[in-house]
Amino acid sequence: MNASPTTIRRARAVFQCALELYGEERMLFVQDACGGDDELEQLVLKLLALDEDDSGSFGASAFDQSVDLNTDHGDGRLSGARRMPLPQGYTPMRELGEGGSGHVELCREDDSGDLVAVKTIDLRGLGQGGVDRVRREWRIMSSIAHPALINLRAAGTLEERYAYLVMDFIDGLDVRAHAEIHALDARAVVSLLLPVAEALALAHAHGVVHRDLKPSNILVGEDGRARLLDFGAARIAVGGAVSIHHHTLTGEMVGTLTYMSPEQAAGRARDVDGRTDVYQLAVVLYELIEGRPPYELDGLTFAETISTIVRAKPTPMQRLPEQGGAVPALAKVILKALAKRPDARQRDMETFIRALSRSLRGSTTAPLRHL
Repeated sequence: MNASPTTIRRARAVFQCALELYGEERMLFVQDACGGDDELEQLVLKLLALDEDDSGSFGASAFDQSVDLNTDHGDGRLSGARRMPLPQGYTPMRELGEGGSGHVELCREDDSGDLVAVKTIDLRGLGQGGVDRVRREWRIMSSIAHPALINLRAAGTLEERYAYLVMDFIDGLDVRAHAEIHALDARAVVSLLLPVAEALALAHAHGVVHRDLKPSNILVGEDGRARLLDFGAARIAVGGAVSIHHHTLTGEMVGTLTYMSPEQAAGRARDVDGRTDVYQLAVVLYELIEGRPPYELDGLTFAETISTIVRAKPTPMQRLPEQGGAVPALAKVILKALAKRPDARQRDMETFIRALSRSLRGSTTAPLRHL
């Protein structure tokens, strides 16, 4: 199939969004997103078929060199309509969330008595791309430590078809709900998310780009600290070069598209780097400060949404400082981070952090914390 560059870019974007959907839901989404373009739809279906055909076996040995695995096997149990096992040593309390190919369960660790979150993933049907995403998340969480990151306690496989991660449980709200409940002003929003930005800068220094920043991936605990979740869509640099992986969207499709960078929306995988995280964090900051995203996407089709993200200018920040909005200097920093071209944004996350800090402190220098 000799598709045009434009069709190829559109196919990549639709393919990336379709990866986390299954069965009839996936097919309906592809048909709607392609809008009757048969060439585009066939290309997307071919990409999906290749991803499925590339599936392989998944074993704990794949992780032995990078993660200290707990490979104990546990008995199966019923969770909702799915039988999902837990590793031994963890007593289930209640389900925290479910979607796609797995779920997260609140458990009590028998040895310590601590509450933990156990993420269990059914690897069947994920394809090699899905298995690779699980591998990346384990490797990242085990190799990067920061107060704004969730601590990985154990990882392993069960019954040769499930993978699991055991993480510290954070009893809190996603950052959007936290900001709304506590009526945070712009200064408080930036102060809350600076540690998350610093954790991202640390990840970037290790060659990791998150690529899926959004309010639902940032939890605020009872201690008032924000923590970053979900490195399942991350991209990892290997030997100085960034490896190309599928970008996976999780959660509600439209909600995730809101935070997608122009280079992601256009399918320009080679342009995705740390400045993509700068853009996505700026979208989150904008939304928390203004109470709305930088673009009006309600009622748009998939194609119209992609076009808006790639081409439309963000709405100027209009909430006045005396109403808790951004001072002009802060608004300028955030809007610069929302530039369509990565080279027009701050050059990296550390530069973005310094610019945010200067805009709040009114000084020409602002030291980085935790880096």
